[in-house]
Amino acid sequence: MSAKKKTTVTPATTPATTRATSPAPAASPPPPATPVTNVANGSNTGTKVELQTSYLALISGLLAFYQPGDEFLLTPGSMTRDQLIAAFQQFISDAETTKSSYQTWRDDVQAERASELTVAPLRDGLKAILVGRFGKFGTQLTKFGFEPAKMPVRSTVSKTAAAAKAKATRAARGTKGSAQKKLVKGNVTGVVITPVTATAPAQESNAASGSSGASAPATPASPAVTGGTPPHG
Repeated sequence: MSAKKKTTVTPATTPATTRATSPAPAASPPPPATPVTNVANGSNTGTKVELQTSYLALISGLLAFYQPGDEFLLTPGSMTRDQLIAAFQQFISDAETTKSSYQTWRDDVQAERASELTVAPLRDGLKAILVGRFGKFGTQLTKFGFEPAKMPVRSTVSKTAAAAKAKATRAARGTKGSAQKKLVKGNVTGVVITPVTATAPAQESNAASGSSGASAPATPASPAVTGGTPPHG
């Protein structure tokens, strides 16, 4: 009998499985820097711009000297570099929104003023028409949003003083009323009216010669005796 050959089967070795280690999640990059613009109000001293610029400088320093995972123990708690940068960027962005809103408000104010210049003359003209219809004391003006003029109220003292002043003024000026004028009647006498006559040319020349030289005084003529008895010798 022949001998049987014995074969030995060696079991295959199972390769050891190695668990792949997942890489650590990369830190999210910081948000892009928000550009800083000038102030909307020209009269502003620029304090807001300087404040924004200081935070931009702080962000630049954190990016240059610290890693994304570096932590900072602050009063609110522990914060990483990127968390701080995100907070600073949010403030800069909010400040820019305020500037934009303020500029929009200024534009709206200018538009409002221009509109008021257009409607103000229309309102004034309409008020004049309504006053002409209802009077300046008319209560109907309140229906249109206008305040009627107030009736003047005078005290007894002011009325008495005004009456005394008016009476004194009339007495000083001799002012007469219509009833007093009717009592004045009669003809006007004692008024001599001298007619104005033109001077003759000859009289003007005599007057001129008389002014140049003195003339002899005229001897008055003796009065003629008429009737009577002659004087005795």
